[in-house]
Formats: sequence, C-alpha cells, structure tokens
Amino acid sequence: MKIMTNLEKITITHEFQQVCDIFKLSPEQVVQDFIDNVSIADYLCDPYSLNRWANTFVFEYVIAQVESEEIMVKYGKFAEKLVNAALANPKDAKDLAQKMVDEWHQAVLEDRIKEVMEEKDQSNDK
Repeated sequence: MKIMTNLEKITITHEFQQVCDIFKLSPEQVVQDFIDNVSIADYLCDPYSLNRWANTFVFEYVIAQVESEEIMVKYGKFAEKLVNAALANPKDAKDLAQKMVDEWHQAVLEDRIKEVMEEKDQSNDK
C-alpha cells in the first residue's frame, strides 16, 4: 500500500549529493528505494535478505531514539511473538507477519488517539 506524502522538507546534504553525482543516482530514487525496503514483517521473517539494510538502519534509529526501556521490552516481546508465529507457519510467514504488524499498528494508533483525547480533556479541566 502506497501513501502519498510530500517530503519537500528533506534537505539533501552535500555529501549525499556527491554520492549521487559520482554514481549517477537520483536522490529521489535512493530515498524511494530506501522507503520501499522498510518492512518490519519482511525483516523479521528474513533478516538476511539483500534488502535488510533499510530495516537495519531504521531499527538502529529506533534504538537510539527510544528513551523508555519499557517500550523497548514491549517491542522485543512483539518481535519475539511475530518470529515464533512465522517459524510455526513458514509457508504463510510473511502474510501472517504483515497481518500482525497491521494489527499492532492499528492498536498503537488507537492508543495515541486515546492519549491525545485524555490530554485535551485534562487541558480543558484547567
């Protein structure tokens, strides 16, 4: 599923432009290829895939950005659950994994909506 988003605010660094120029790459295509290769489900089902590097970068970024050990433990438990489900059903692993990630994503969005509504209610009470 593709979601159209305008990324005009991204600044191309001199070094990134140099790499693109030297190797005749389009900065837009490099970024698009990176985005196209980010998939929690694919990575957890096949961590040695040739396309793993975008996911490796994203997970390293997440680890560096997340400040709560509780959240990291929660993510780890989900990843373990997903991997175990994939190992139990190797034939349907990627479909099952994507369904689990979709459900997780939906739950996270619902939790965030609740948080925003609670914050709004609290600010209205003041």
